[in-house]
Amino acid sequence: MKSKILIVDDEKLMRVSLEDKLMKVGYAVTSLSNAVEGLTVLQSENYDAVITDVRLPRMDGIEFLKEIKKVSPDTVVIIMTAYGSIENAVVAMKEGAYDYVTKPFSLEELMIKLQKALKHKDMVAENILLKRQVVSQFGYNNMIGKTDVMKRVFEIINTVSNRDTTVLIQGESGTGKELTAGAIHYTSNRKDGPFVKLSCAALNKEILESELFGHEKGAFTSAIKTRRGRFELADGGTIFLDDVDDIPLEMQVKLLRVLQEREFERVGGEETISINVRVICATKKDLKKLVHEGRFREDLYYRLHVVTIHLPPLRERKEDIPLLATHFMKKYVAQQKVTVHSISLEVFHVLLIYQWPGNIRELENTIEHAMAFCTSGVITPKDLPENFREEETPSGLFSIELSTIDSLDLQETLSEAERKLLVWAYQKTKGNQVRMSEILRIPRTTLQNKLVKYNITKTNILATEQT
Repeated sequence: MKSKILIVDDEKLMRVSLEDKLMKVGYAVTSLSNAVEGLTVLQSENYDAVITDVRLPRMDGIEFLKEIKKVSPDTVVIIMTAYGSIENAVVAMKEGAYDYVTKPFSLEELMIKLQKALKHKDMVAENILLKRQVVSQFGYNNMIGKTDVMKRVFEIINTVSNRDTTVLIQGESGTGKELTAGAIHYTSNRKDGPFVKLSCAALNKEILESELFGHEKGAFTSAIKTRRGRFELADGGTIFLDDVDDIPLEMQVKLLRVLQEREFERVGGEETISINVRVICATKKDLKKLVHEGRFREDLYYRLHVVTIHLPPLRERKEDIPLLATHFMKKYVAQQKVTVHSISLEVFHVLLIYQWPGNIRELENTIEHAMAFCTSGVITPKDLPENFREEETPSGLFSIELSTIDSLDLQETLSEAERKLLVWAYQKTKGNQVRMSEILRIPRTTLQNKLVKYNITKTNILATEQT
């Protein structure tokens, strides 16, 4: 698509020459003799760039520039000014002009500046799009959940987002700790600043210290140049430290100082660097227990433990599974342009009885896998990974050939079916009563009563399997 250029100059020869040159190289050009007409055109049409003279009748170029920025702020403006009137160009740049040329100038010089201006415009537009995509990914509205425990999480995010309070996010792997940190940042007054992430897991002391605080040239053998650390890069924004429990004890002192004083020195450096940064940390471990074991500093624990967000595992918020599964399906439909449009009730049943050791991350991967194998437009159990298909109840468990039977004892038949279900659940879970109650969808106390009623014990199950 051709870039649209508006030329405004009361010198007809200059205006016609510019229009002819720009049209020859492929631009769509409109040329006018005064800024009032130019402003009218800009109010009804979108232009990528305006090239305007400073000295114009009825409205000068500086006033025209100010009006352009009001009606079409994305349009880049190049000012033409006479030699000896550089002060006009300086004023124009302060008012938002991209660049200027002084008359007389060569057309080649103007073309180079115009190309740079249009490239700059495209980069700004791309950055805005990327920012919107990031906000879409991490934004508060992108977090899915209707359970009471998730509503509480949303309330905390809403309360603390615009404060600089340190936040500690606790939860198992895959529960959405990074997503939560992003939601806090991108709904805060720091959203236009950087969001810097670092996983502290599996980094030794030397590497982690350099990653966090940077290093000076020559600080160690491989330090061939000065490098800024993550805290410096996050200045004006937010730093997210995942797996904060993996920070070595001797490094925790330095982190505590940063949290308290917002200053540090690079590795091998003497200059004290001050920063303005919000700190969000995350862990999948019990920090209080680590404190009692002497593996985490108590003073750092209380400095991190200002506001805590507990993210529940997926098995404790199963009401959200249909919402999440549908969300992920729509996400991959949009990304991969596939024709899948729904998830069967049988699949929802399987998803609801599964334990989800990998939490939301595992659920998303499961839906992506199912969509890759789905050929009917509806995700069915056969599209799920192998371990999920094993969750289905064996089809022959209750098979009864009624055509050869004249009568039966209903209560005895139901009791036998109930006993078989209990045995099946026991064998499937290796006797784990919590898991049994989940896959049978009965309270644990009810399960325990039925196990006693049918005398289902480990010894009896082993005896049954051996016969």
